[in-house]
Amino acid sequence: MDNENYEIKITGGGKERRINLSPGLFKFGAVSLALAGIIFVGSCGYSVYSAMHKQKNIEIVNEVEKAGEIRQEQILNLSKKAGELNETLQNLSQRENELRIQAGLNPPKEDKPAENPAPPESENPPEENSGGQGGPVGELSVEDVSEALSMIEERTKTRIASLDDFQTQIKARRDTLAAGAFISGTYSGEFDISKFRGTPSADSHYPSIWPVNGVVTSPYGLRWGGTDFHPGIDIANDMGTPIIATADGIVEYAGWNSGGYGNMVDINHGNGIMTRYGHASQVVVATGQAVKRGQLIAYMGSTGFSTGPHVHYEVHINGQRVNPVSYL
Repeated sequence: MDNENYEIKITGGGKERRINLSPGLFKFGAVSLALAGIIFVGSCGYSVYSAMHKQKNIEIVNEVEKAGEIRQEQILNLSKKAGELNETLQNLSQRENELRIQAGLNPPKEDKPAENPAPPESENPPEENSGGQGGPVGELSVEDVSEALSMIEERTKTRIASLDDFQTQIKARRDTLAAGAFISGTYSGEFDISKFRGTPSADSHYPSIWPVNGVVTSPYGLRWGGTDFHPGIDIANDMGTPIIATADGIVEYAGWNSGGYGNMVDINHGNGIMTRYGHASQVVVATGQAVKRGQLIAYMGSTGFSTGPHVHYEVHINGQRVNPVSYL
């Protein structure tokens, strides 16, 4: 049998063709066909598995993206509610201050700076359309909302204490009136604005003065109905208004920032304190330069993410942003 040849007949078109194969060549062909079949079946199976695995990965990615969108939407909704609560507290504060004025009492000292910061008045008032706002660009995070809620919680405690104090003063005033010993002149018709601005610290490395004259157009914290967390305060004035260093230090960075700040200056004051000045039209200091409190460092502009001429001012303590008003 091993010496017999295998004959294959091929017919077509009225012709017949014969191919003689030796036993070895026939076996080789049979084995080759079998291997080709196995490879074909394996390739088909692998292709099906890869397609199914790829589809599974796509489904997982879609689920993760959907979960991320839902999470971001929940953060935004929570931030909006926090913004509404913050606005309610502001309205409540305004109502209380109005009632205090009507009763002949001054607003609480500890409340005014946080809710209505008043930078030094400019010798040349800003134009009516100078309402610049801006800041870095980014999505709201859980940390942003958490910090905003902590601020609201502290303000709520302050408001409760202020209302308790108001109630005590009203009761004392009522008792005084009942006794016929009303003391007039407690309220002079205007507030001592100096107590709302802060005074320069004896430590020249402590940022306790305002960086520019102007009007605060956007405070620290949630804004725009809770859709954005503002990590500093915006102070608006005319284009080209001088911007000064709020304390002694070394310029850590001076130049363009692509994250929304535009022309920006960062100053390291030592002891973990850093201040930031954004949206300048022109920077007049250089990285590594030593500056003194009150020294000119830039001119007000509207570069980066900005709606008009203003300076975006931040204070960082040990790498963590804080409310600049607390240091003014």
